[in-house]
Amino acid sequence: MQDIFTLLLIGVLVASVISFVVMGLRQLRRTNSLARKAHEMDMHFSPSDPFDVPRRYGGFALISSGHGPRACNVTHGHVRGVPVRAFDFRYEVGHATRRMTRHYAVIVVQTHMVLGKLVMWHVDDAQAAPMSSIAGAMCVGKWMCCGDLELARALAEASGLLADQVVSAEVRNGIIMFCIPILKRRQDYTASLEHVDRVLGRIEEFCGQ
Repeated sequence: MQDIFTLLLIGVLVASVISFVVMGLRQLRRTNSLARKAHEMDMHFSPSDPFDVPRRYGGFALISSGHGPRACNVTHGHVRGVPVRAFDFRYEVGHATRRMTRHYAVIVVQTHMVLGKLVMWHVDDAQAAPMSSIAGAMCVGKWMCCGDLELARALAEASGLLADQVVSAEVRNGIIMFCIPILKRRQDYTASLEHVDRVLGRIEEFCGQ
């Protein structure tokens, strides 16, 4: 009986080691792929978080959600002369056996424009919606919105980044943060990052610039 228990324990340990190795290899492939794509877009890349995202953007709804926030795989550079940062972000909700980790691809656009405050959360990601997007919210297309509704309509019309994707957005102090839940293993932020130029153009039109 003791021998069977020992074999079972060894089997569990081996399976755990194999699982961690596979996860590590997948993460390495993702990091290498994002680094290559950042180079192709003439942007910089860091596998770690050089900007201290949880502190720098802690006022945003997504970043302040849950506990244990962490950013990695950070692409950064400029679009239309505006600083742009994109990264993988995760945080935990719940405790003990009910604990779960949520994963997002995040794009931060630090504009020089005067923009109103806005939280617009996609209805297909409603289970993760912050209270600030639900309380007193109005609907604009597929988004629950609280704040500057005209700005929400302008962002919703910027179809390159937002069309048919479960993308939510928040605007604070001229900074636009796009949040995209990672639903598939190979999904990343690069396809959306390529549309930032179009979105900025639409917002400049909205501001009359």
